[in-house]
Amino acid sequence: MKPFKQRRKAWKSACALVVMAAFAACGMSFAADDASQSFTPKALGEFDANLRPQGVPADYVVTPNGFFSASCIQRVEEGETLHADGSIELPNGMVHKPAACTLAHYRFDGTRVEPNGSSFMPLIQALRQPTINGWVEDANYSSSVNIGKIVATWKVPSTPTNQSGQTDYFFPGLEQLPTVESILQPVLGYDAFSGTIWTLSSWNCCVSGTTYYSGPISVKAGDTILGITQCKAANNCGTWTITSKDVTTGKSTTLSTSPYGNLRWVFGGVMEVYGVSSCNQLPASSPLTYSSIAVYNTGFSQISNPPWGSDYPVGSTTPQCNYNVSHTASSVTLRY
Repeated sequence: MKPFKQRRKAWKSACALVVMAAFAACGMSFAADDASQSFTPKALGEFDANLRPQGVPADYVVTPNGFFSASCIQRVEEGETLHADGSIELPNGMVHKPAACTLAHYRFDGTRVEPNGSSFMPLIQALRQPTINGWVEDANYSSSVNIGKIVATWKVPSTPTNQSGQTDYFFPGLEQLPTVESILQPVLGYDAFSGTIWTLSSWNCCVSGTTYYSGPISVKAGDTILGITQCKAANNCGTWTITSKDVTTGKSTTLSTSPYGNLRWVFGGVMEVYGVSSCNQLPASSPLTYSSIAVYNTGFSQISNPPWGSDYPVGSTTPQCNYNVSHTASSVTLRY
């Protein structure tokens, strides 16, 4: 991981947290070597009191898409398919629709978003400065044609030297244009499931106020990550798969989902963080490079020379950590 074009500069939500109640309701089943990991819930209450967004309930969790109630986060299992109306189709063809989200979620800047999409900014501002919550830097472009696939490779960075409960996300992604309704994103997260480890999960946000994710897998610093977001079939983009794969171990997690619209906003690489008040809360191994990036149209013909542009949604927010984005046709490098 969500970010909507008009709010990208202000917040940049889009990856990967849930509470145990939601795990149980969805029938959690990790790969065998992940079953023993403690993927406990990451609520705002776990942040240092001075870094918590004001006005957001302490039992809300942090996701790549902002702050959500546990009841508005839904896990989609391998083999299941999330449809545009929020219903989930099981491998046997049966369809069920989870209970509708009835609670607002919050963008990082404190904007309250109701399940129907209406929003407003409460009088209480969301952030205590200096703290970063949201998108920091990225490379992106607006496509003149519908996108059918994006592929990117990157390595899991080292853990931050200062581990203070912050959450760091890295991902490529796709959004709709001109009206952004969701983001499809394979997400690498540090302390994303309430533990100082790296995890992978695939995300789609936010039909009727709910954000959806695939079962997380654990990865390690130095592992090579492959993110593939694509139509299930060329020229037939009613259903997509978002695959987050650890090439080093062979483990992967996939979300099958509808995108809610044509995807034309392309993100080659993003850094998004929550609860960061000092530069040493970012991974120590700067820079992080997304390589072998390939973007395809809906006929799966590769687009040559995507016109990447550098973006710094964090603006003048502190801490300032020498952010710098550079790119080639097939790579994006994020420095900090």
